[in-house]
Amino acid sequence: MNRDSKSEAPVKKLRSRLREATADAILVAAADVFAQEGVHAAKMESIAEQAGVSVGTLYNHFKDRAALLEALRAKRRQVLLTRLDAALAPVKEQPAPVRLKAFVTAIFAHVAERDAFVRLLVQLPEDPAHSQNKSQVLAELNRRLEVIIDQGIRAKELRAEGRAFYPSLLMGLVRGALDRLREEGHPHSPAAWGEEISRVFLKGIEV
Repeated sequence: MNRDSKSEAPVKKLRSRLREATADAILVAAADVFAQEGVHAAKMESIAEQAGVSVGTLYNHFKDRAALLEALRAKRRQVLLTRLDAALAPVKEQPAPVRLKAFVTAIFAHVAERDAFVRLLVQLPEDPAHSQNKSQVLAELNRRLEVIIDQGIRAKELRAEGRAFYPSLLMGLVRGALDRLREEGHPHSPAAWGEEISRVFLKGIEV
């Protein structure tokens, strides 16, 4: 590698970081503007102004409104998965029931955050892109659940009978509670919801 290519590497990294920072600023502004003005009523110019960039820069990062919405869904999905992994990391050596409780509590803590992303997602219709995002989230949640459940079965903490249904049963309890909370208000105590749902679920599958 010649000297010029060595000197170009830090410049490329800096440009990449600046581009990522600009994209993040646009997404934060888009979530806020969409939540305030409505997904279809909000102007792209308003988003650019709030992000502190030109309209041309906005379109350089996101070709249209649909691309912005998809990026927002992906970002919120990643926030949830990052939260879950952070909640599970400290208890990775603990028994499966402890880890399942941490898993459920993290989901409710995530939902309890009424930030601009959440206010936006509530407005979004059940279109194919939205359904696909939900499917991707569910697949990632199930993958993490299956690891915990299988380790619990091997440790003889959980019953093996019905193993194939366990992820769906737990997520069904979670979704049912979330539907109720959407009607009555968001949870003020994610830990309490995590405790109760975990208790009910584990009562049927613990050895």
